[in-house]
Amino acid sequence: MSSMGSENLFYELLKFTFEKGASDLHLKVGIVPNIRVDGTIMPVDGFRFNHRDFDKILESLLSSEQIRVFEKSCELDFAYSLEGVCRFRVNLYRDTNGIGAVFRVIPFRVMDFAEIGLPLSAQKLIEQPNGLILITGPTGAGKTSSLASFITFLNTNAKRHIITLEDPIEFQFEDQLCIINQRQIGSDCPGFYEGLLSVLRQDPDIIVVGEMRDPESIALTLNAAETGKLVISTLHTSSAVQTAERIINVFPEGQQQQILLQLSMVLRGIISQFLLPKIGGGRVAAFELLINTSAVRSMIAEGKIHLLQSFLETGTEFGMITLETSIAALIQQGIVNREVALASAPNPVALRKLLQKYPSH
Repeated sequence: MSSMGSENLFYELLKFTFEKGASDLHLKVGIVPNIRVDGTIMPVDGFRFNHRDFDKILESLLSSEQIRVFEKSCELDFAYSLEGVCRFRVNLYRDTNGIGAVFRVIPFRVMDFAEIGLPLSAQKLIEQPNGLILITGPTGAGKTSSLASFITFLNTNAKRHIITLEDPIEFQFEDQLCIINQRQIGSDCPGFYEGLLSVLRQDPDIIVVGEMRDPESIALTLNAAETGKLVISTLHTSSAVQTAERIINVFPEGQQQQILLQLSMVLRGIISQFLLPKIGGGRVAAFELLINTSAVRSMIAEGKIHLLQSFLETGTEFGMITLETSIAALIQQGIVNREVALASAPNPVALRKLLQKYPSH
């Protein structure tokens, strides 16, 4: 271990992770750390932490209550700010070798719609006075960044009261035109369910639910959207159709018709996103967007979720976009390599069929 001490060396590693443009840092006791850059894991030489080092690091990162929770459950989610650098969302866990951790990089500066590449029709969803907007995608697809861009847009363009329920709080916001209250699950309220039960008594205009995790929080999120509030939430699903299916299928069959009707009435749109490697380095987001038109509303209410894909493919005039169309546009613009896109796309068959209409790039 370096003479600079385990804590100082650890802070240097966090700074190095940010400066290299990594999305994640992986730590394991006794193993060289790894960072994920543009989706690829790579080792970081010159750093290694033993059990004693990890204990010192945890003492500097965690409160006594957090240490107690970790010792009891062997897992802990929390956020950590490295002053002047960035924030990290951290998952701490135990495995057969001891303690491990994953640090997800959260920049202090929130990207705007243009930097994210959010389609104009997706941007316009935030103009809705009420209802439900869902941002979905696999882990690490940039959902939190898109969610933060919506909050930042509101904060600089509208006078609203925004309440967020997050686990943990990632991007931090300062009030501008909006009043923003960020509540962390576990410390500011026991859980998403309990937070949602009380949030309507706090006079919100917009409610941000970090993640709809279970039937109870999904049901309360739909109920909140029915009260005339605008609700924004995320789900770990890879497409608009899969999102609707997931919401319905977490409920017992006897409740599904009620949930279908609720979802059909409150939904404003589903934004699904997926990150692809860019030519020359970095990553770029491709988007799928389902807008809840009257025809889509009818299909959801009738439980014909499997037909939504056809509406996506023919709903361009309403601002709808398929993921394959978005990826194809990135290829045509020379941002993404054609073969790399085909190798990493969720539906390479549909993408290849679409690309047959275009010359090779």
